[in-house]
Amino acid sequence: MDTEGVLPFAVDDPLLTSAEAAEMLGVSRWWFGELVRRGRVGPCARISGRLRVRRSVLDRYRAEQAGDPEDPYLTYEDIGAYLGVSSWTAGELVRRGLLTGTRIGRRVVVRRSAVEVYIEACTG
Repeated sequence: MDTEGVLPFAVDDPLLTSAEAAEMLGVSRWWFGELVRRGRVGPCARISGRLRVRRSVLDRYRAEQAGDPEDPYLTYEDIGAYLGVSSWTAGELVRRGLLTGTRIGRRVVVRRSAVEVYIEACTG
């Protein structure tokens, strides 16, 4: 069987270092390591003592975190623009428990449906 010129892996799906993966996810290298240790990102490989991960694994993780496209996550800035208030006020709504937030990396995000329920409660 002639396998000359055929690579055993996908060239368009490269292995990334932990620093590159952390940058792609918008988190610190430490937090990326925590995501791997907690089993939220994987499979990963240790090559020469260094953590490596395929880009497709990170794309799949980001897609899972993004959730339903019909009910996207909103940042404090998005909520502020949606409600016509400052991003600080949007954060206060989450801190006071009036909006239910989820932590993704360093950010706290809220589903748009939760903001709609809050609006209905205030206007209803």
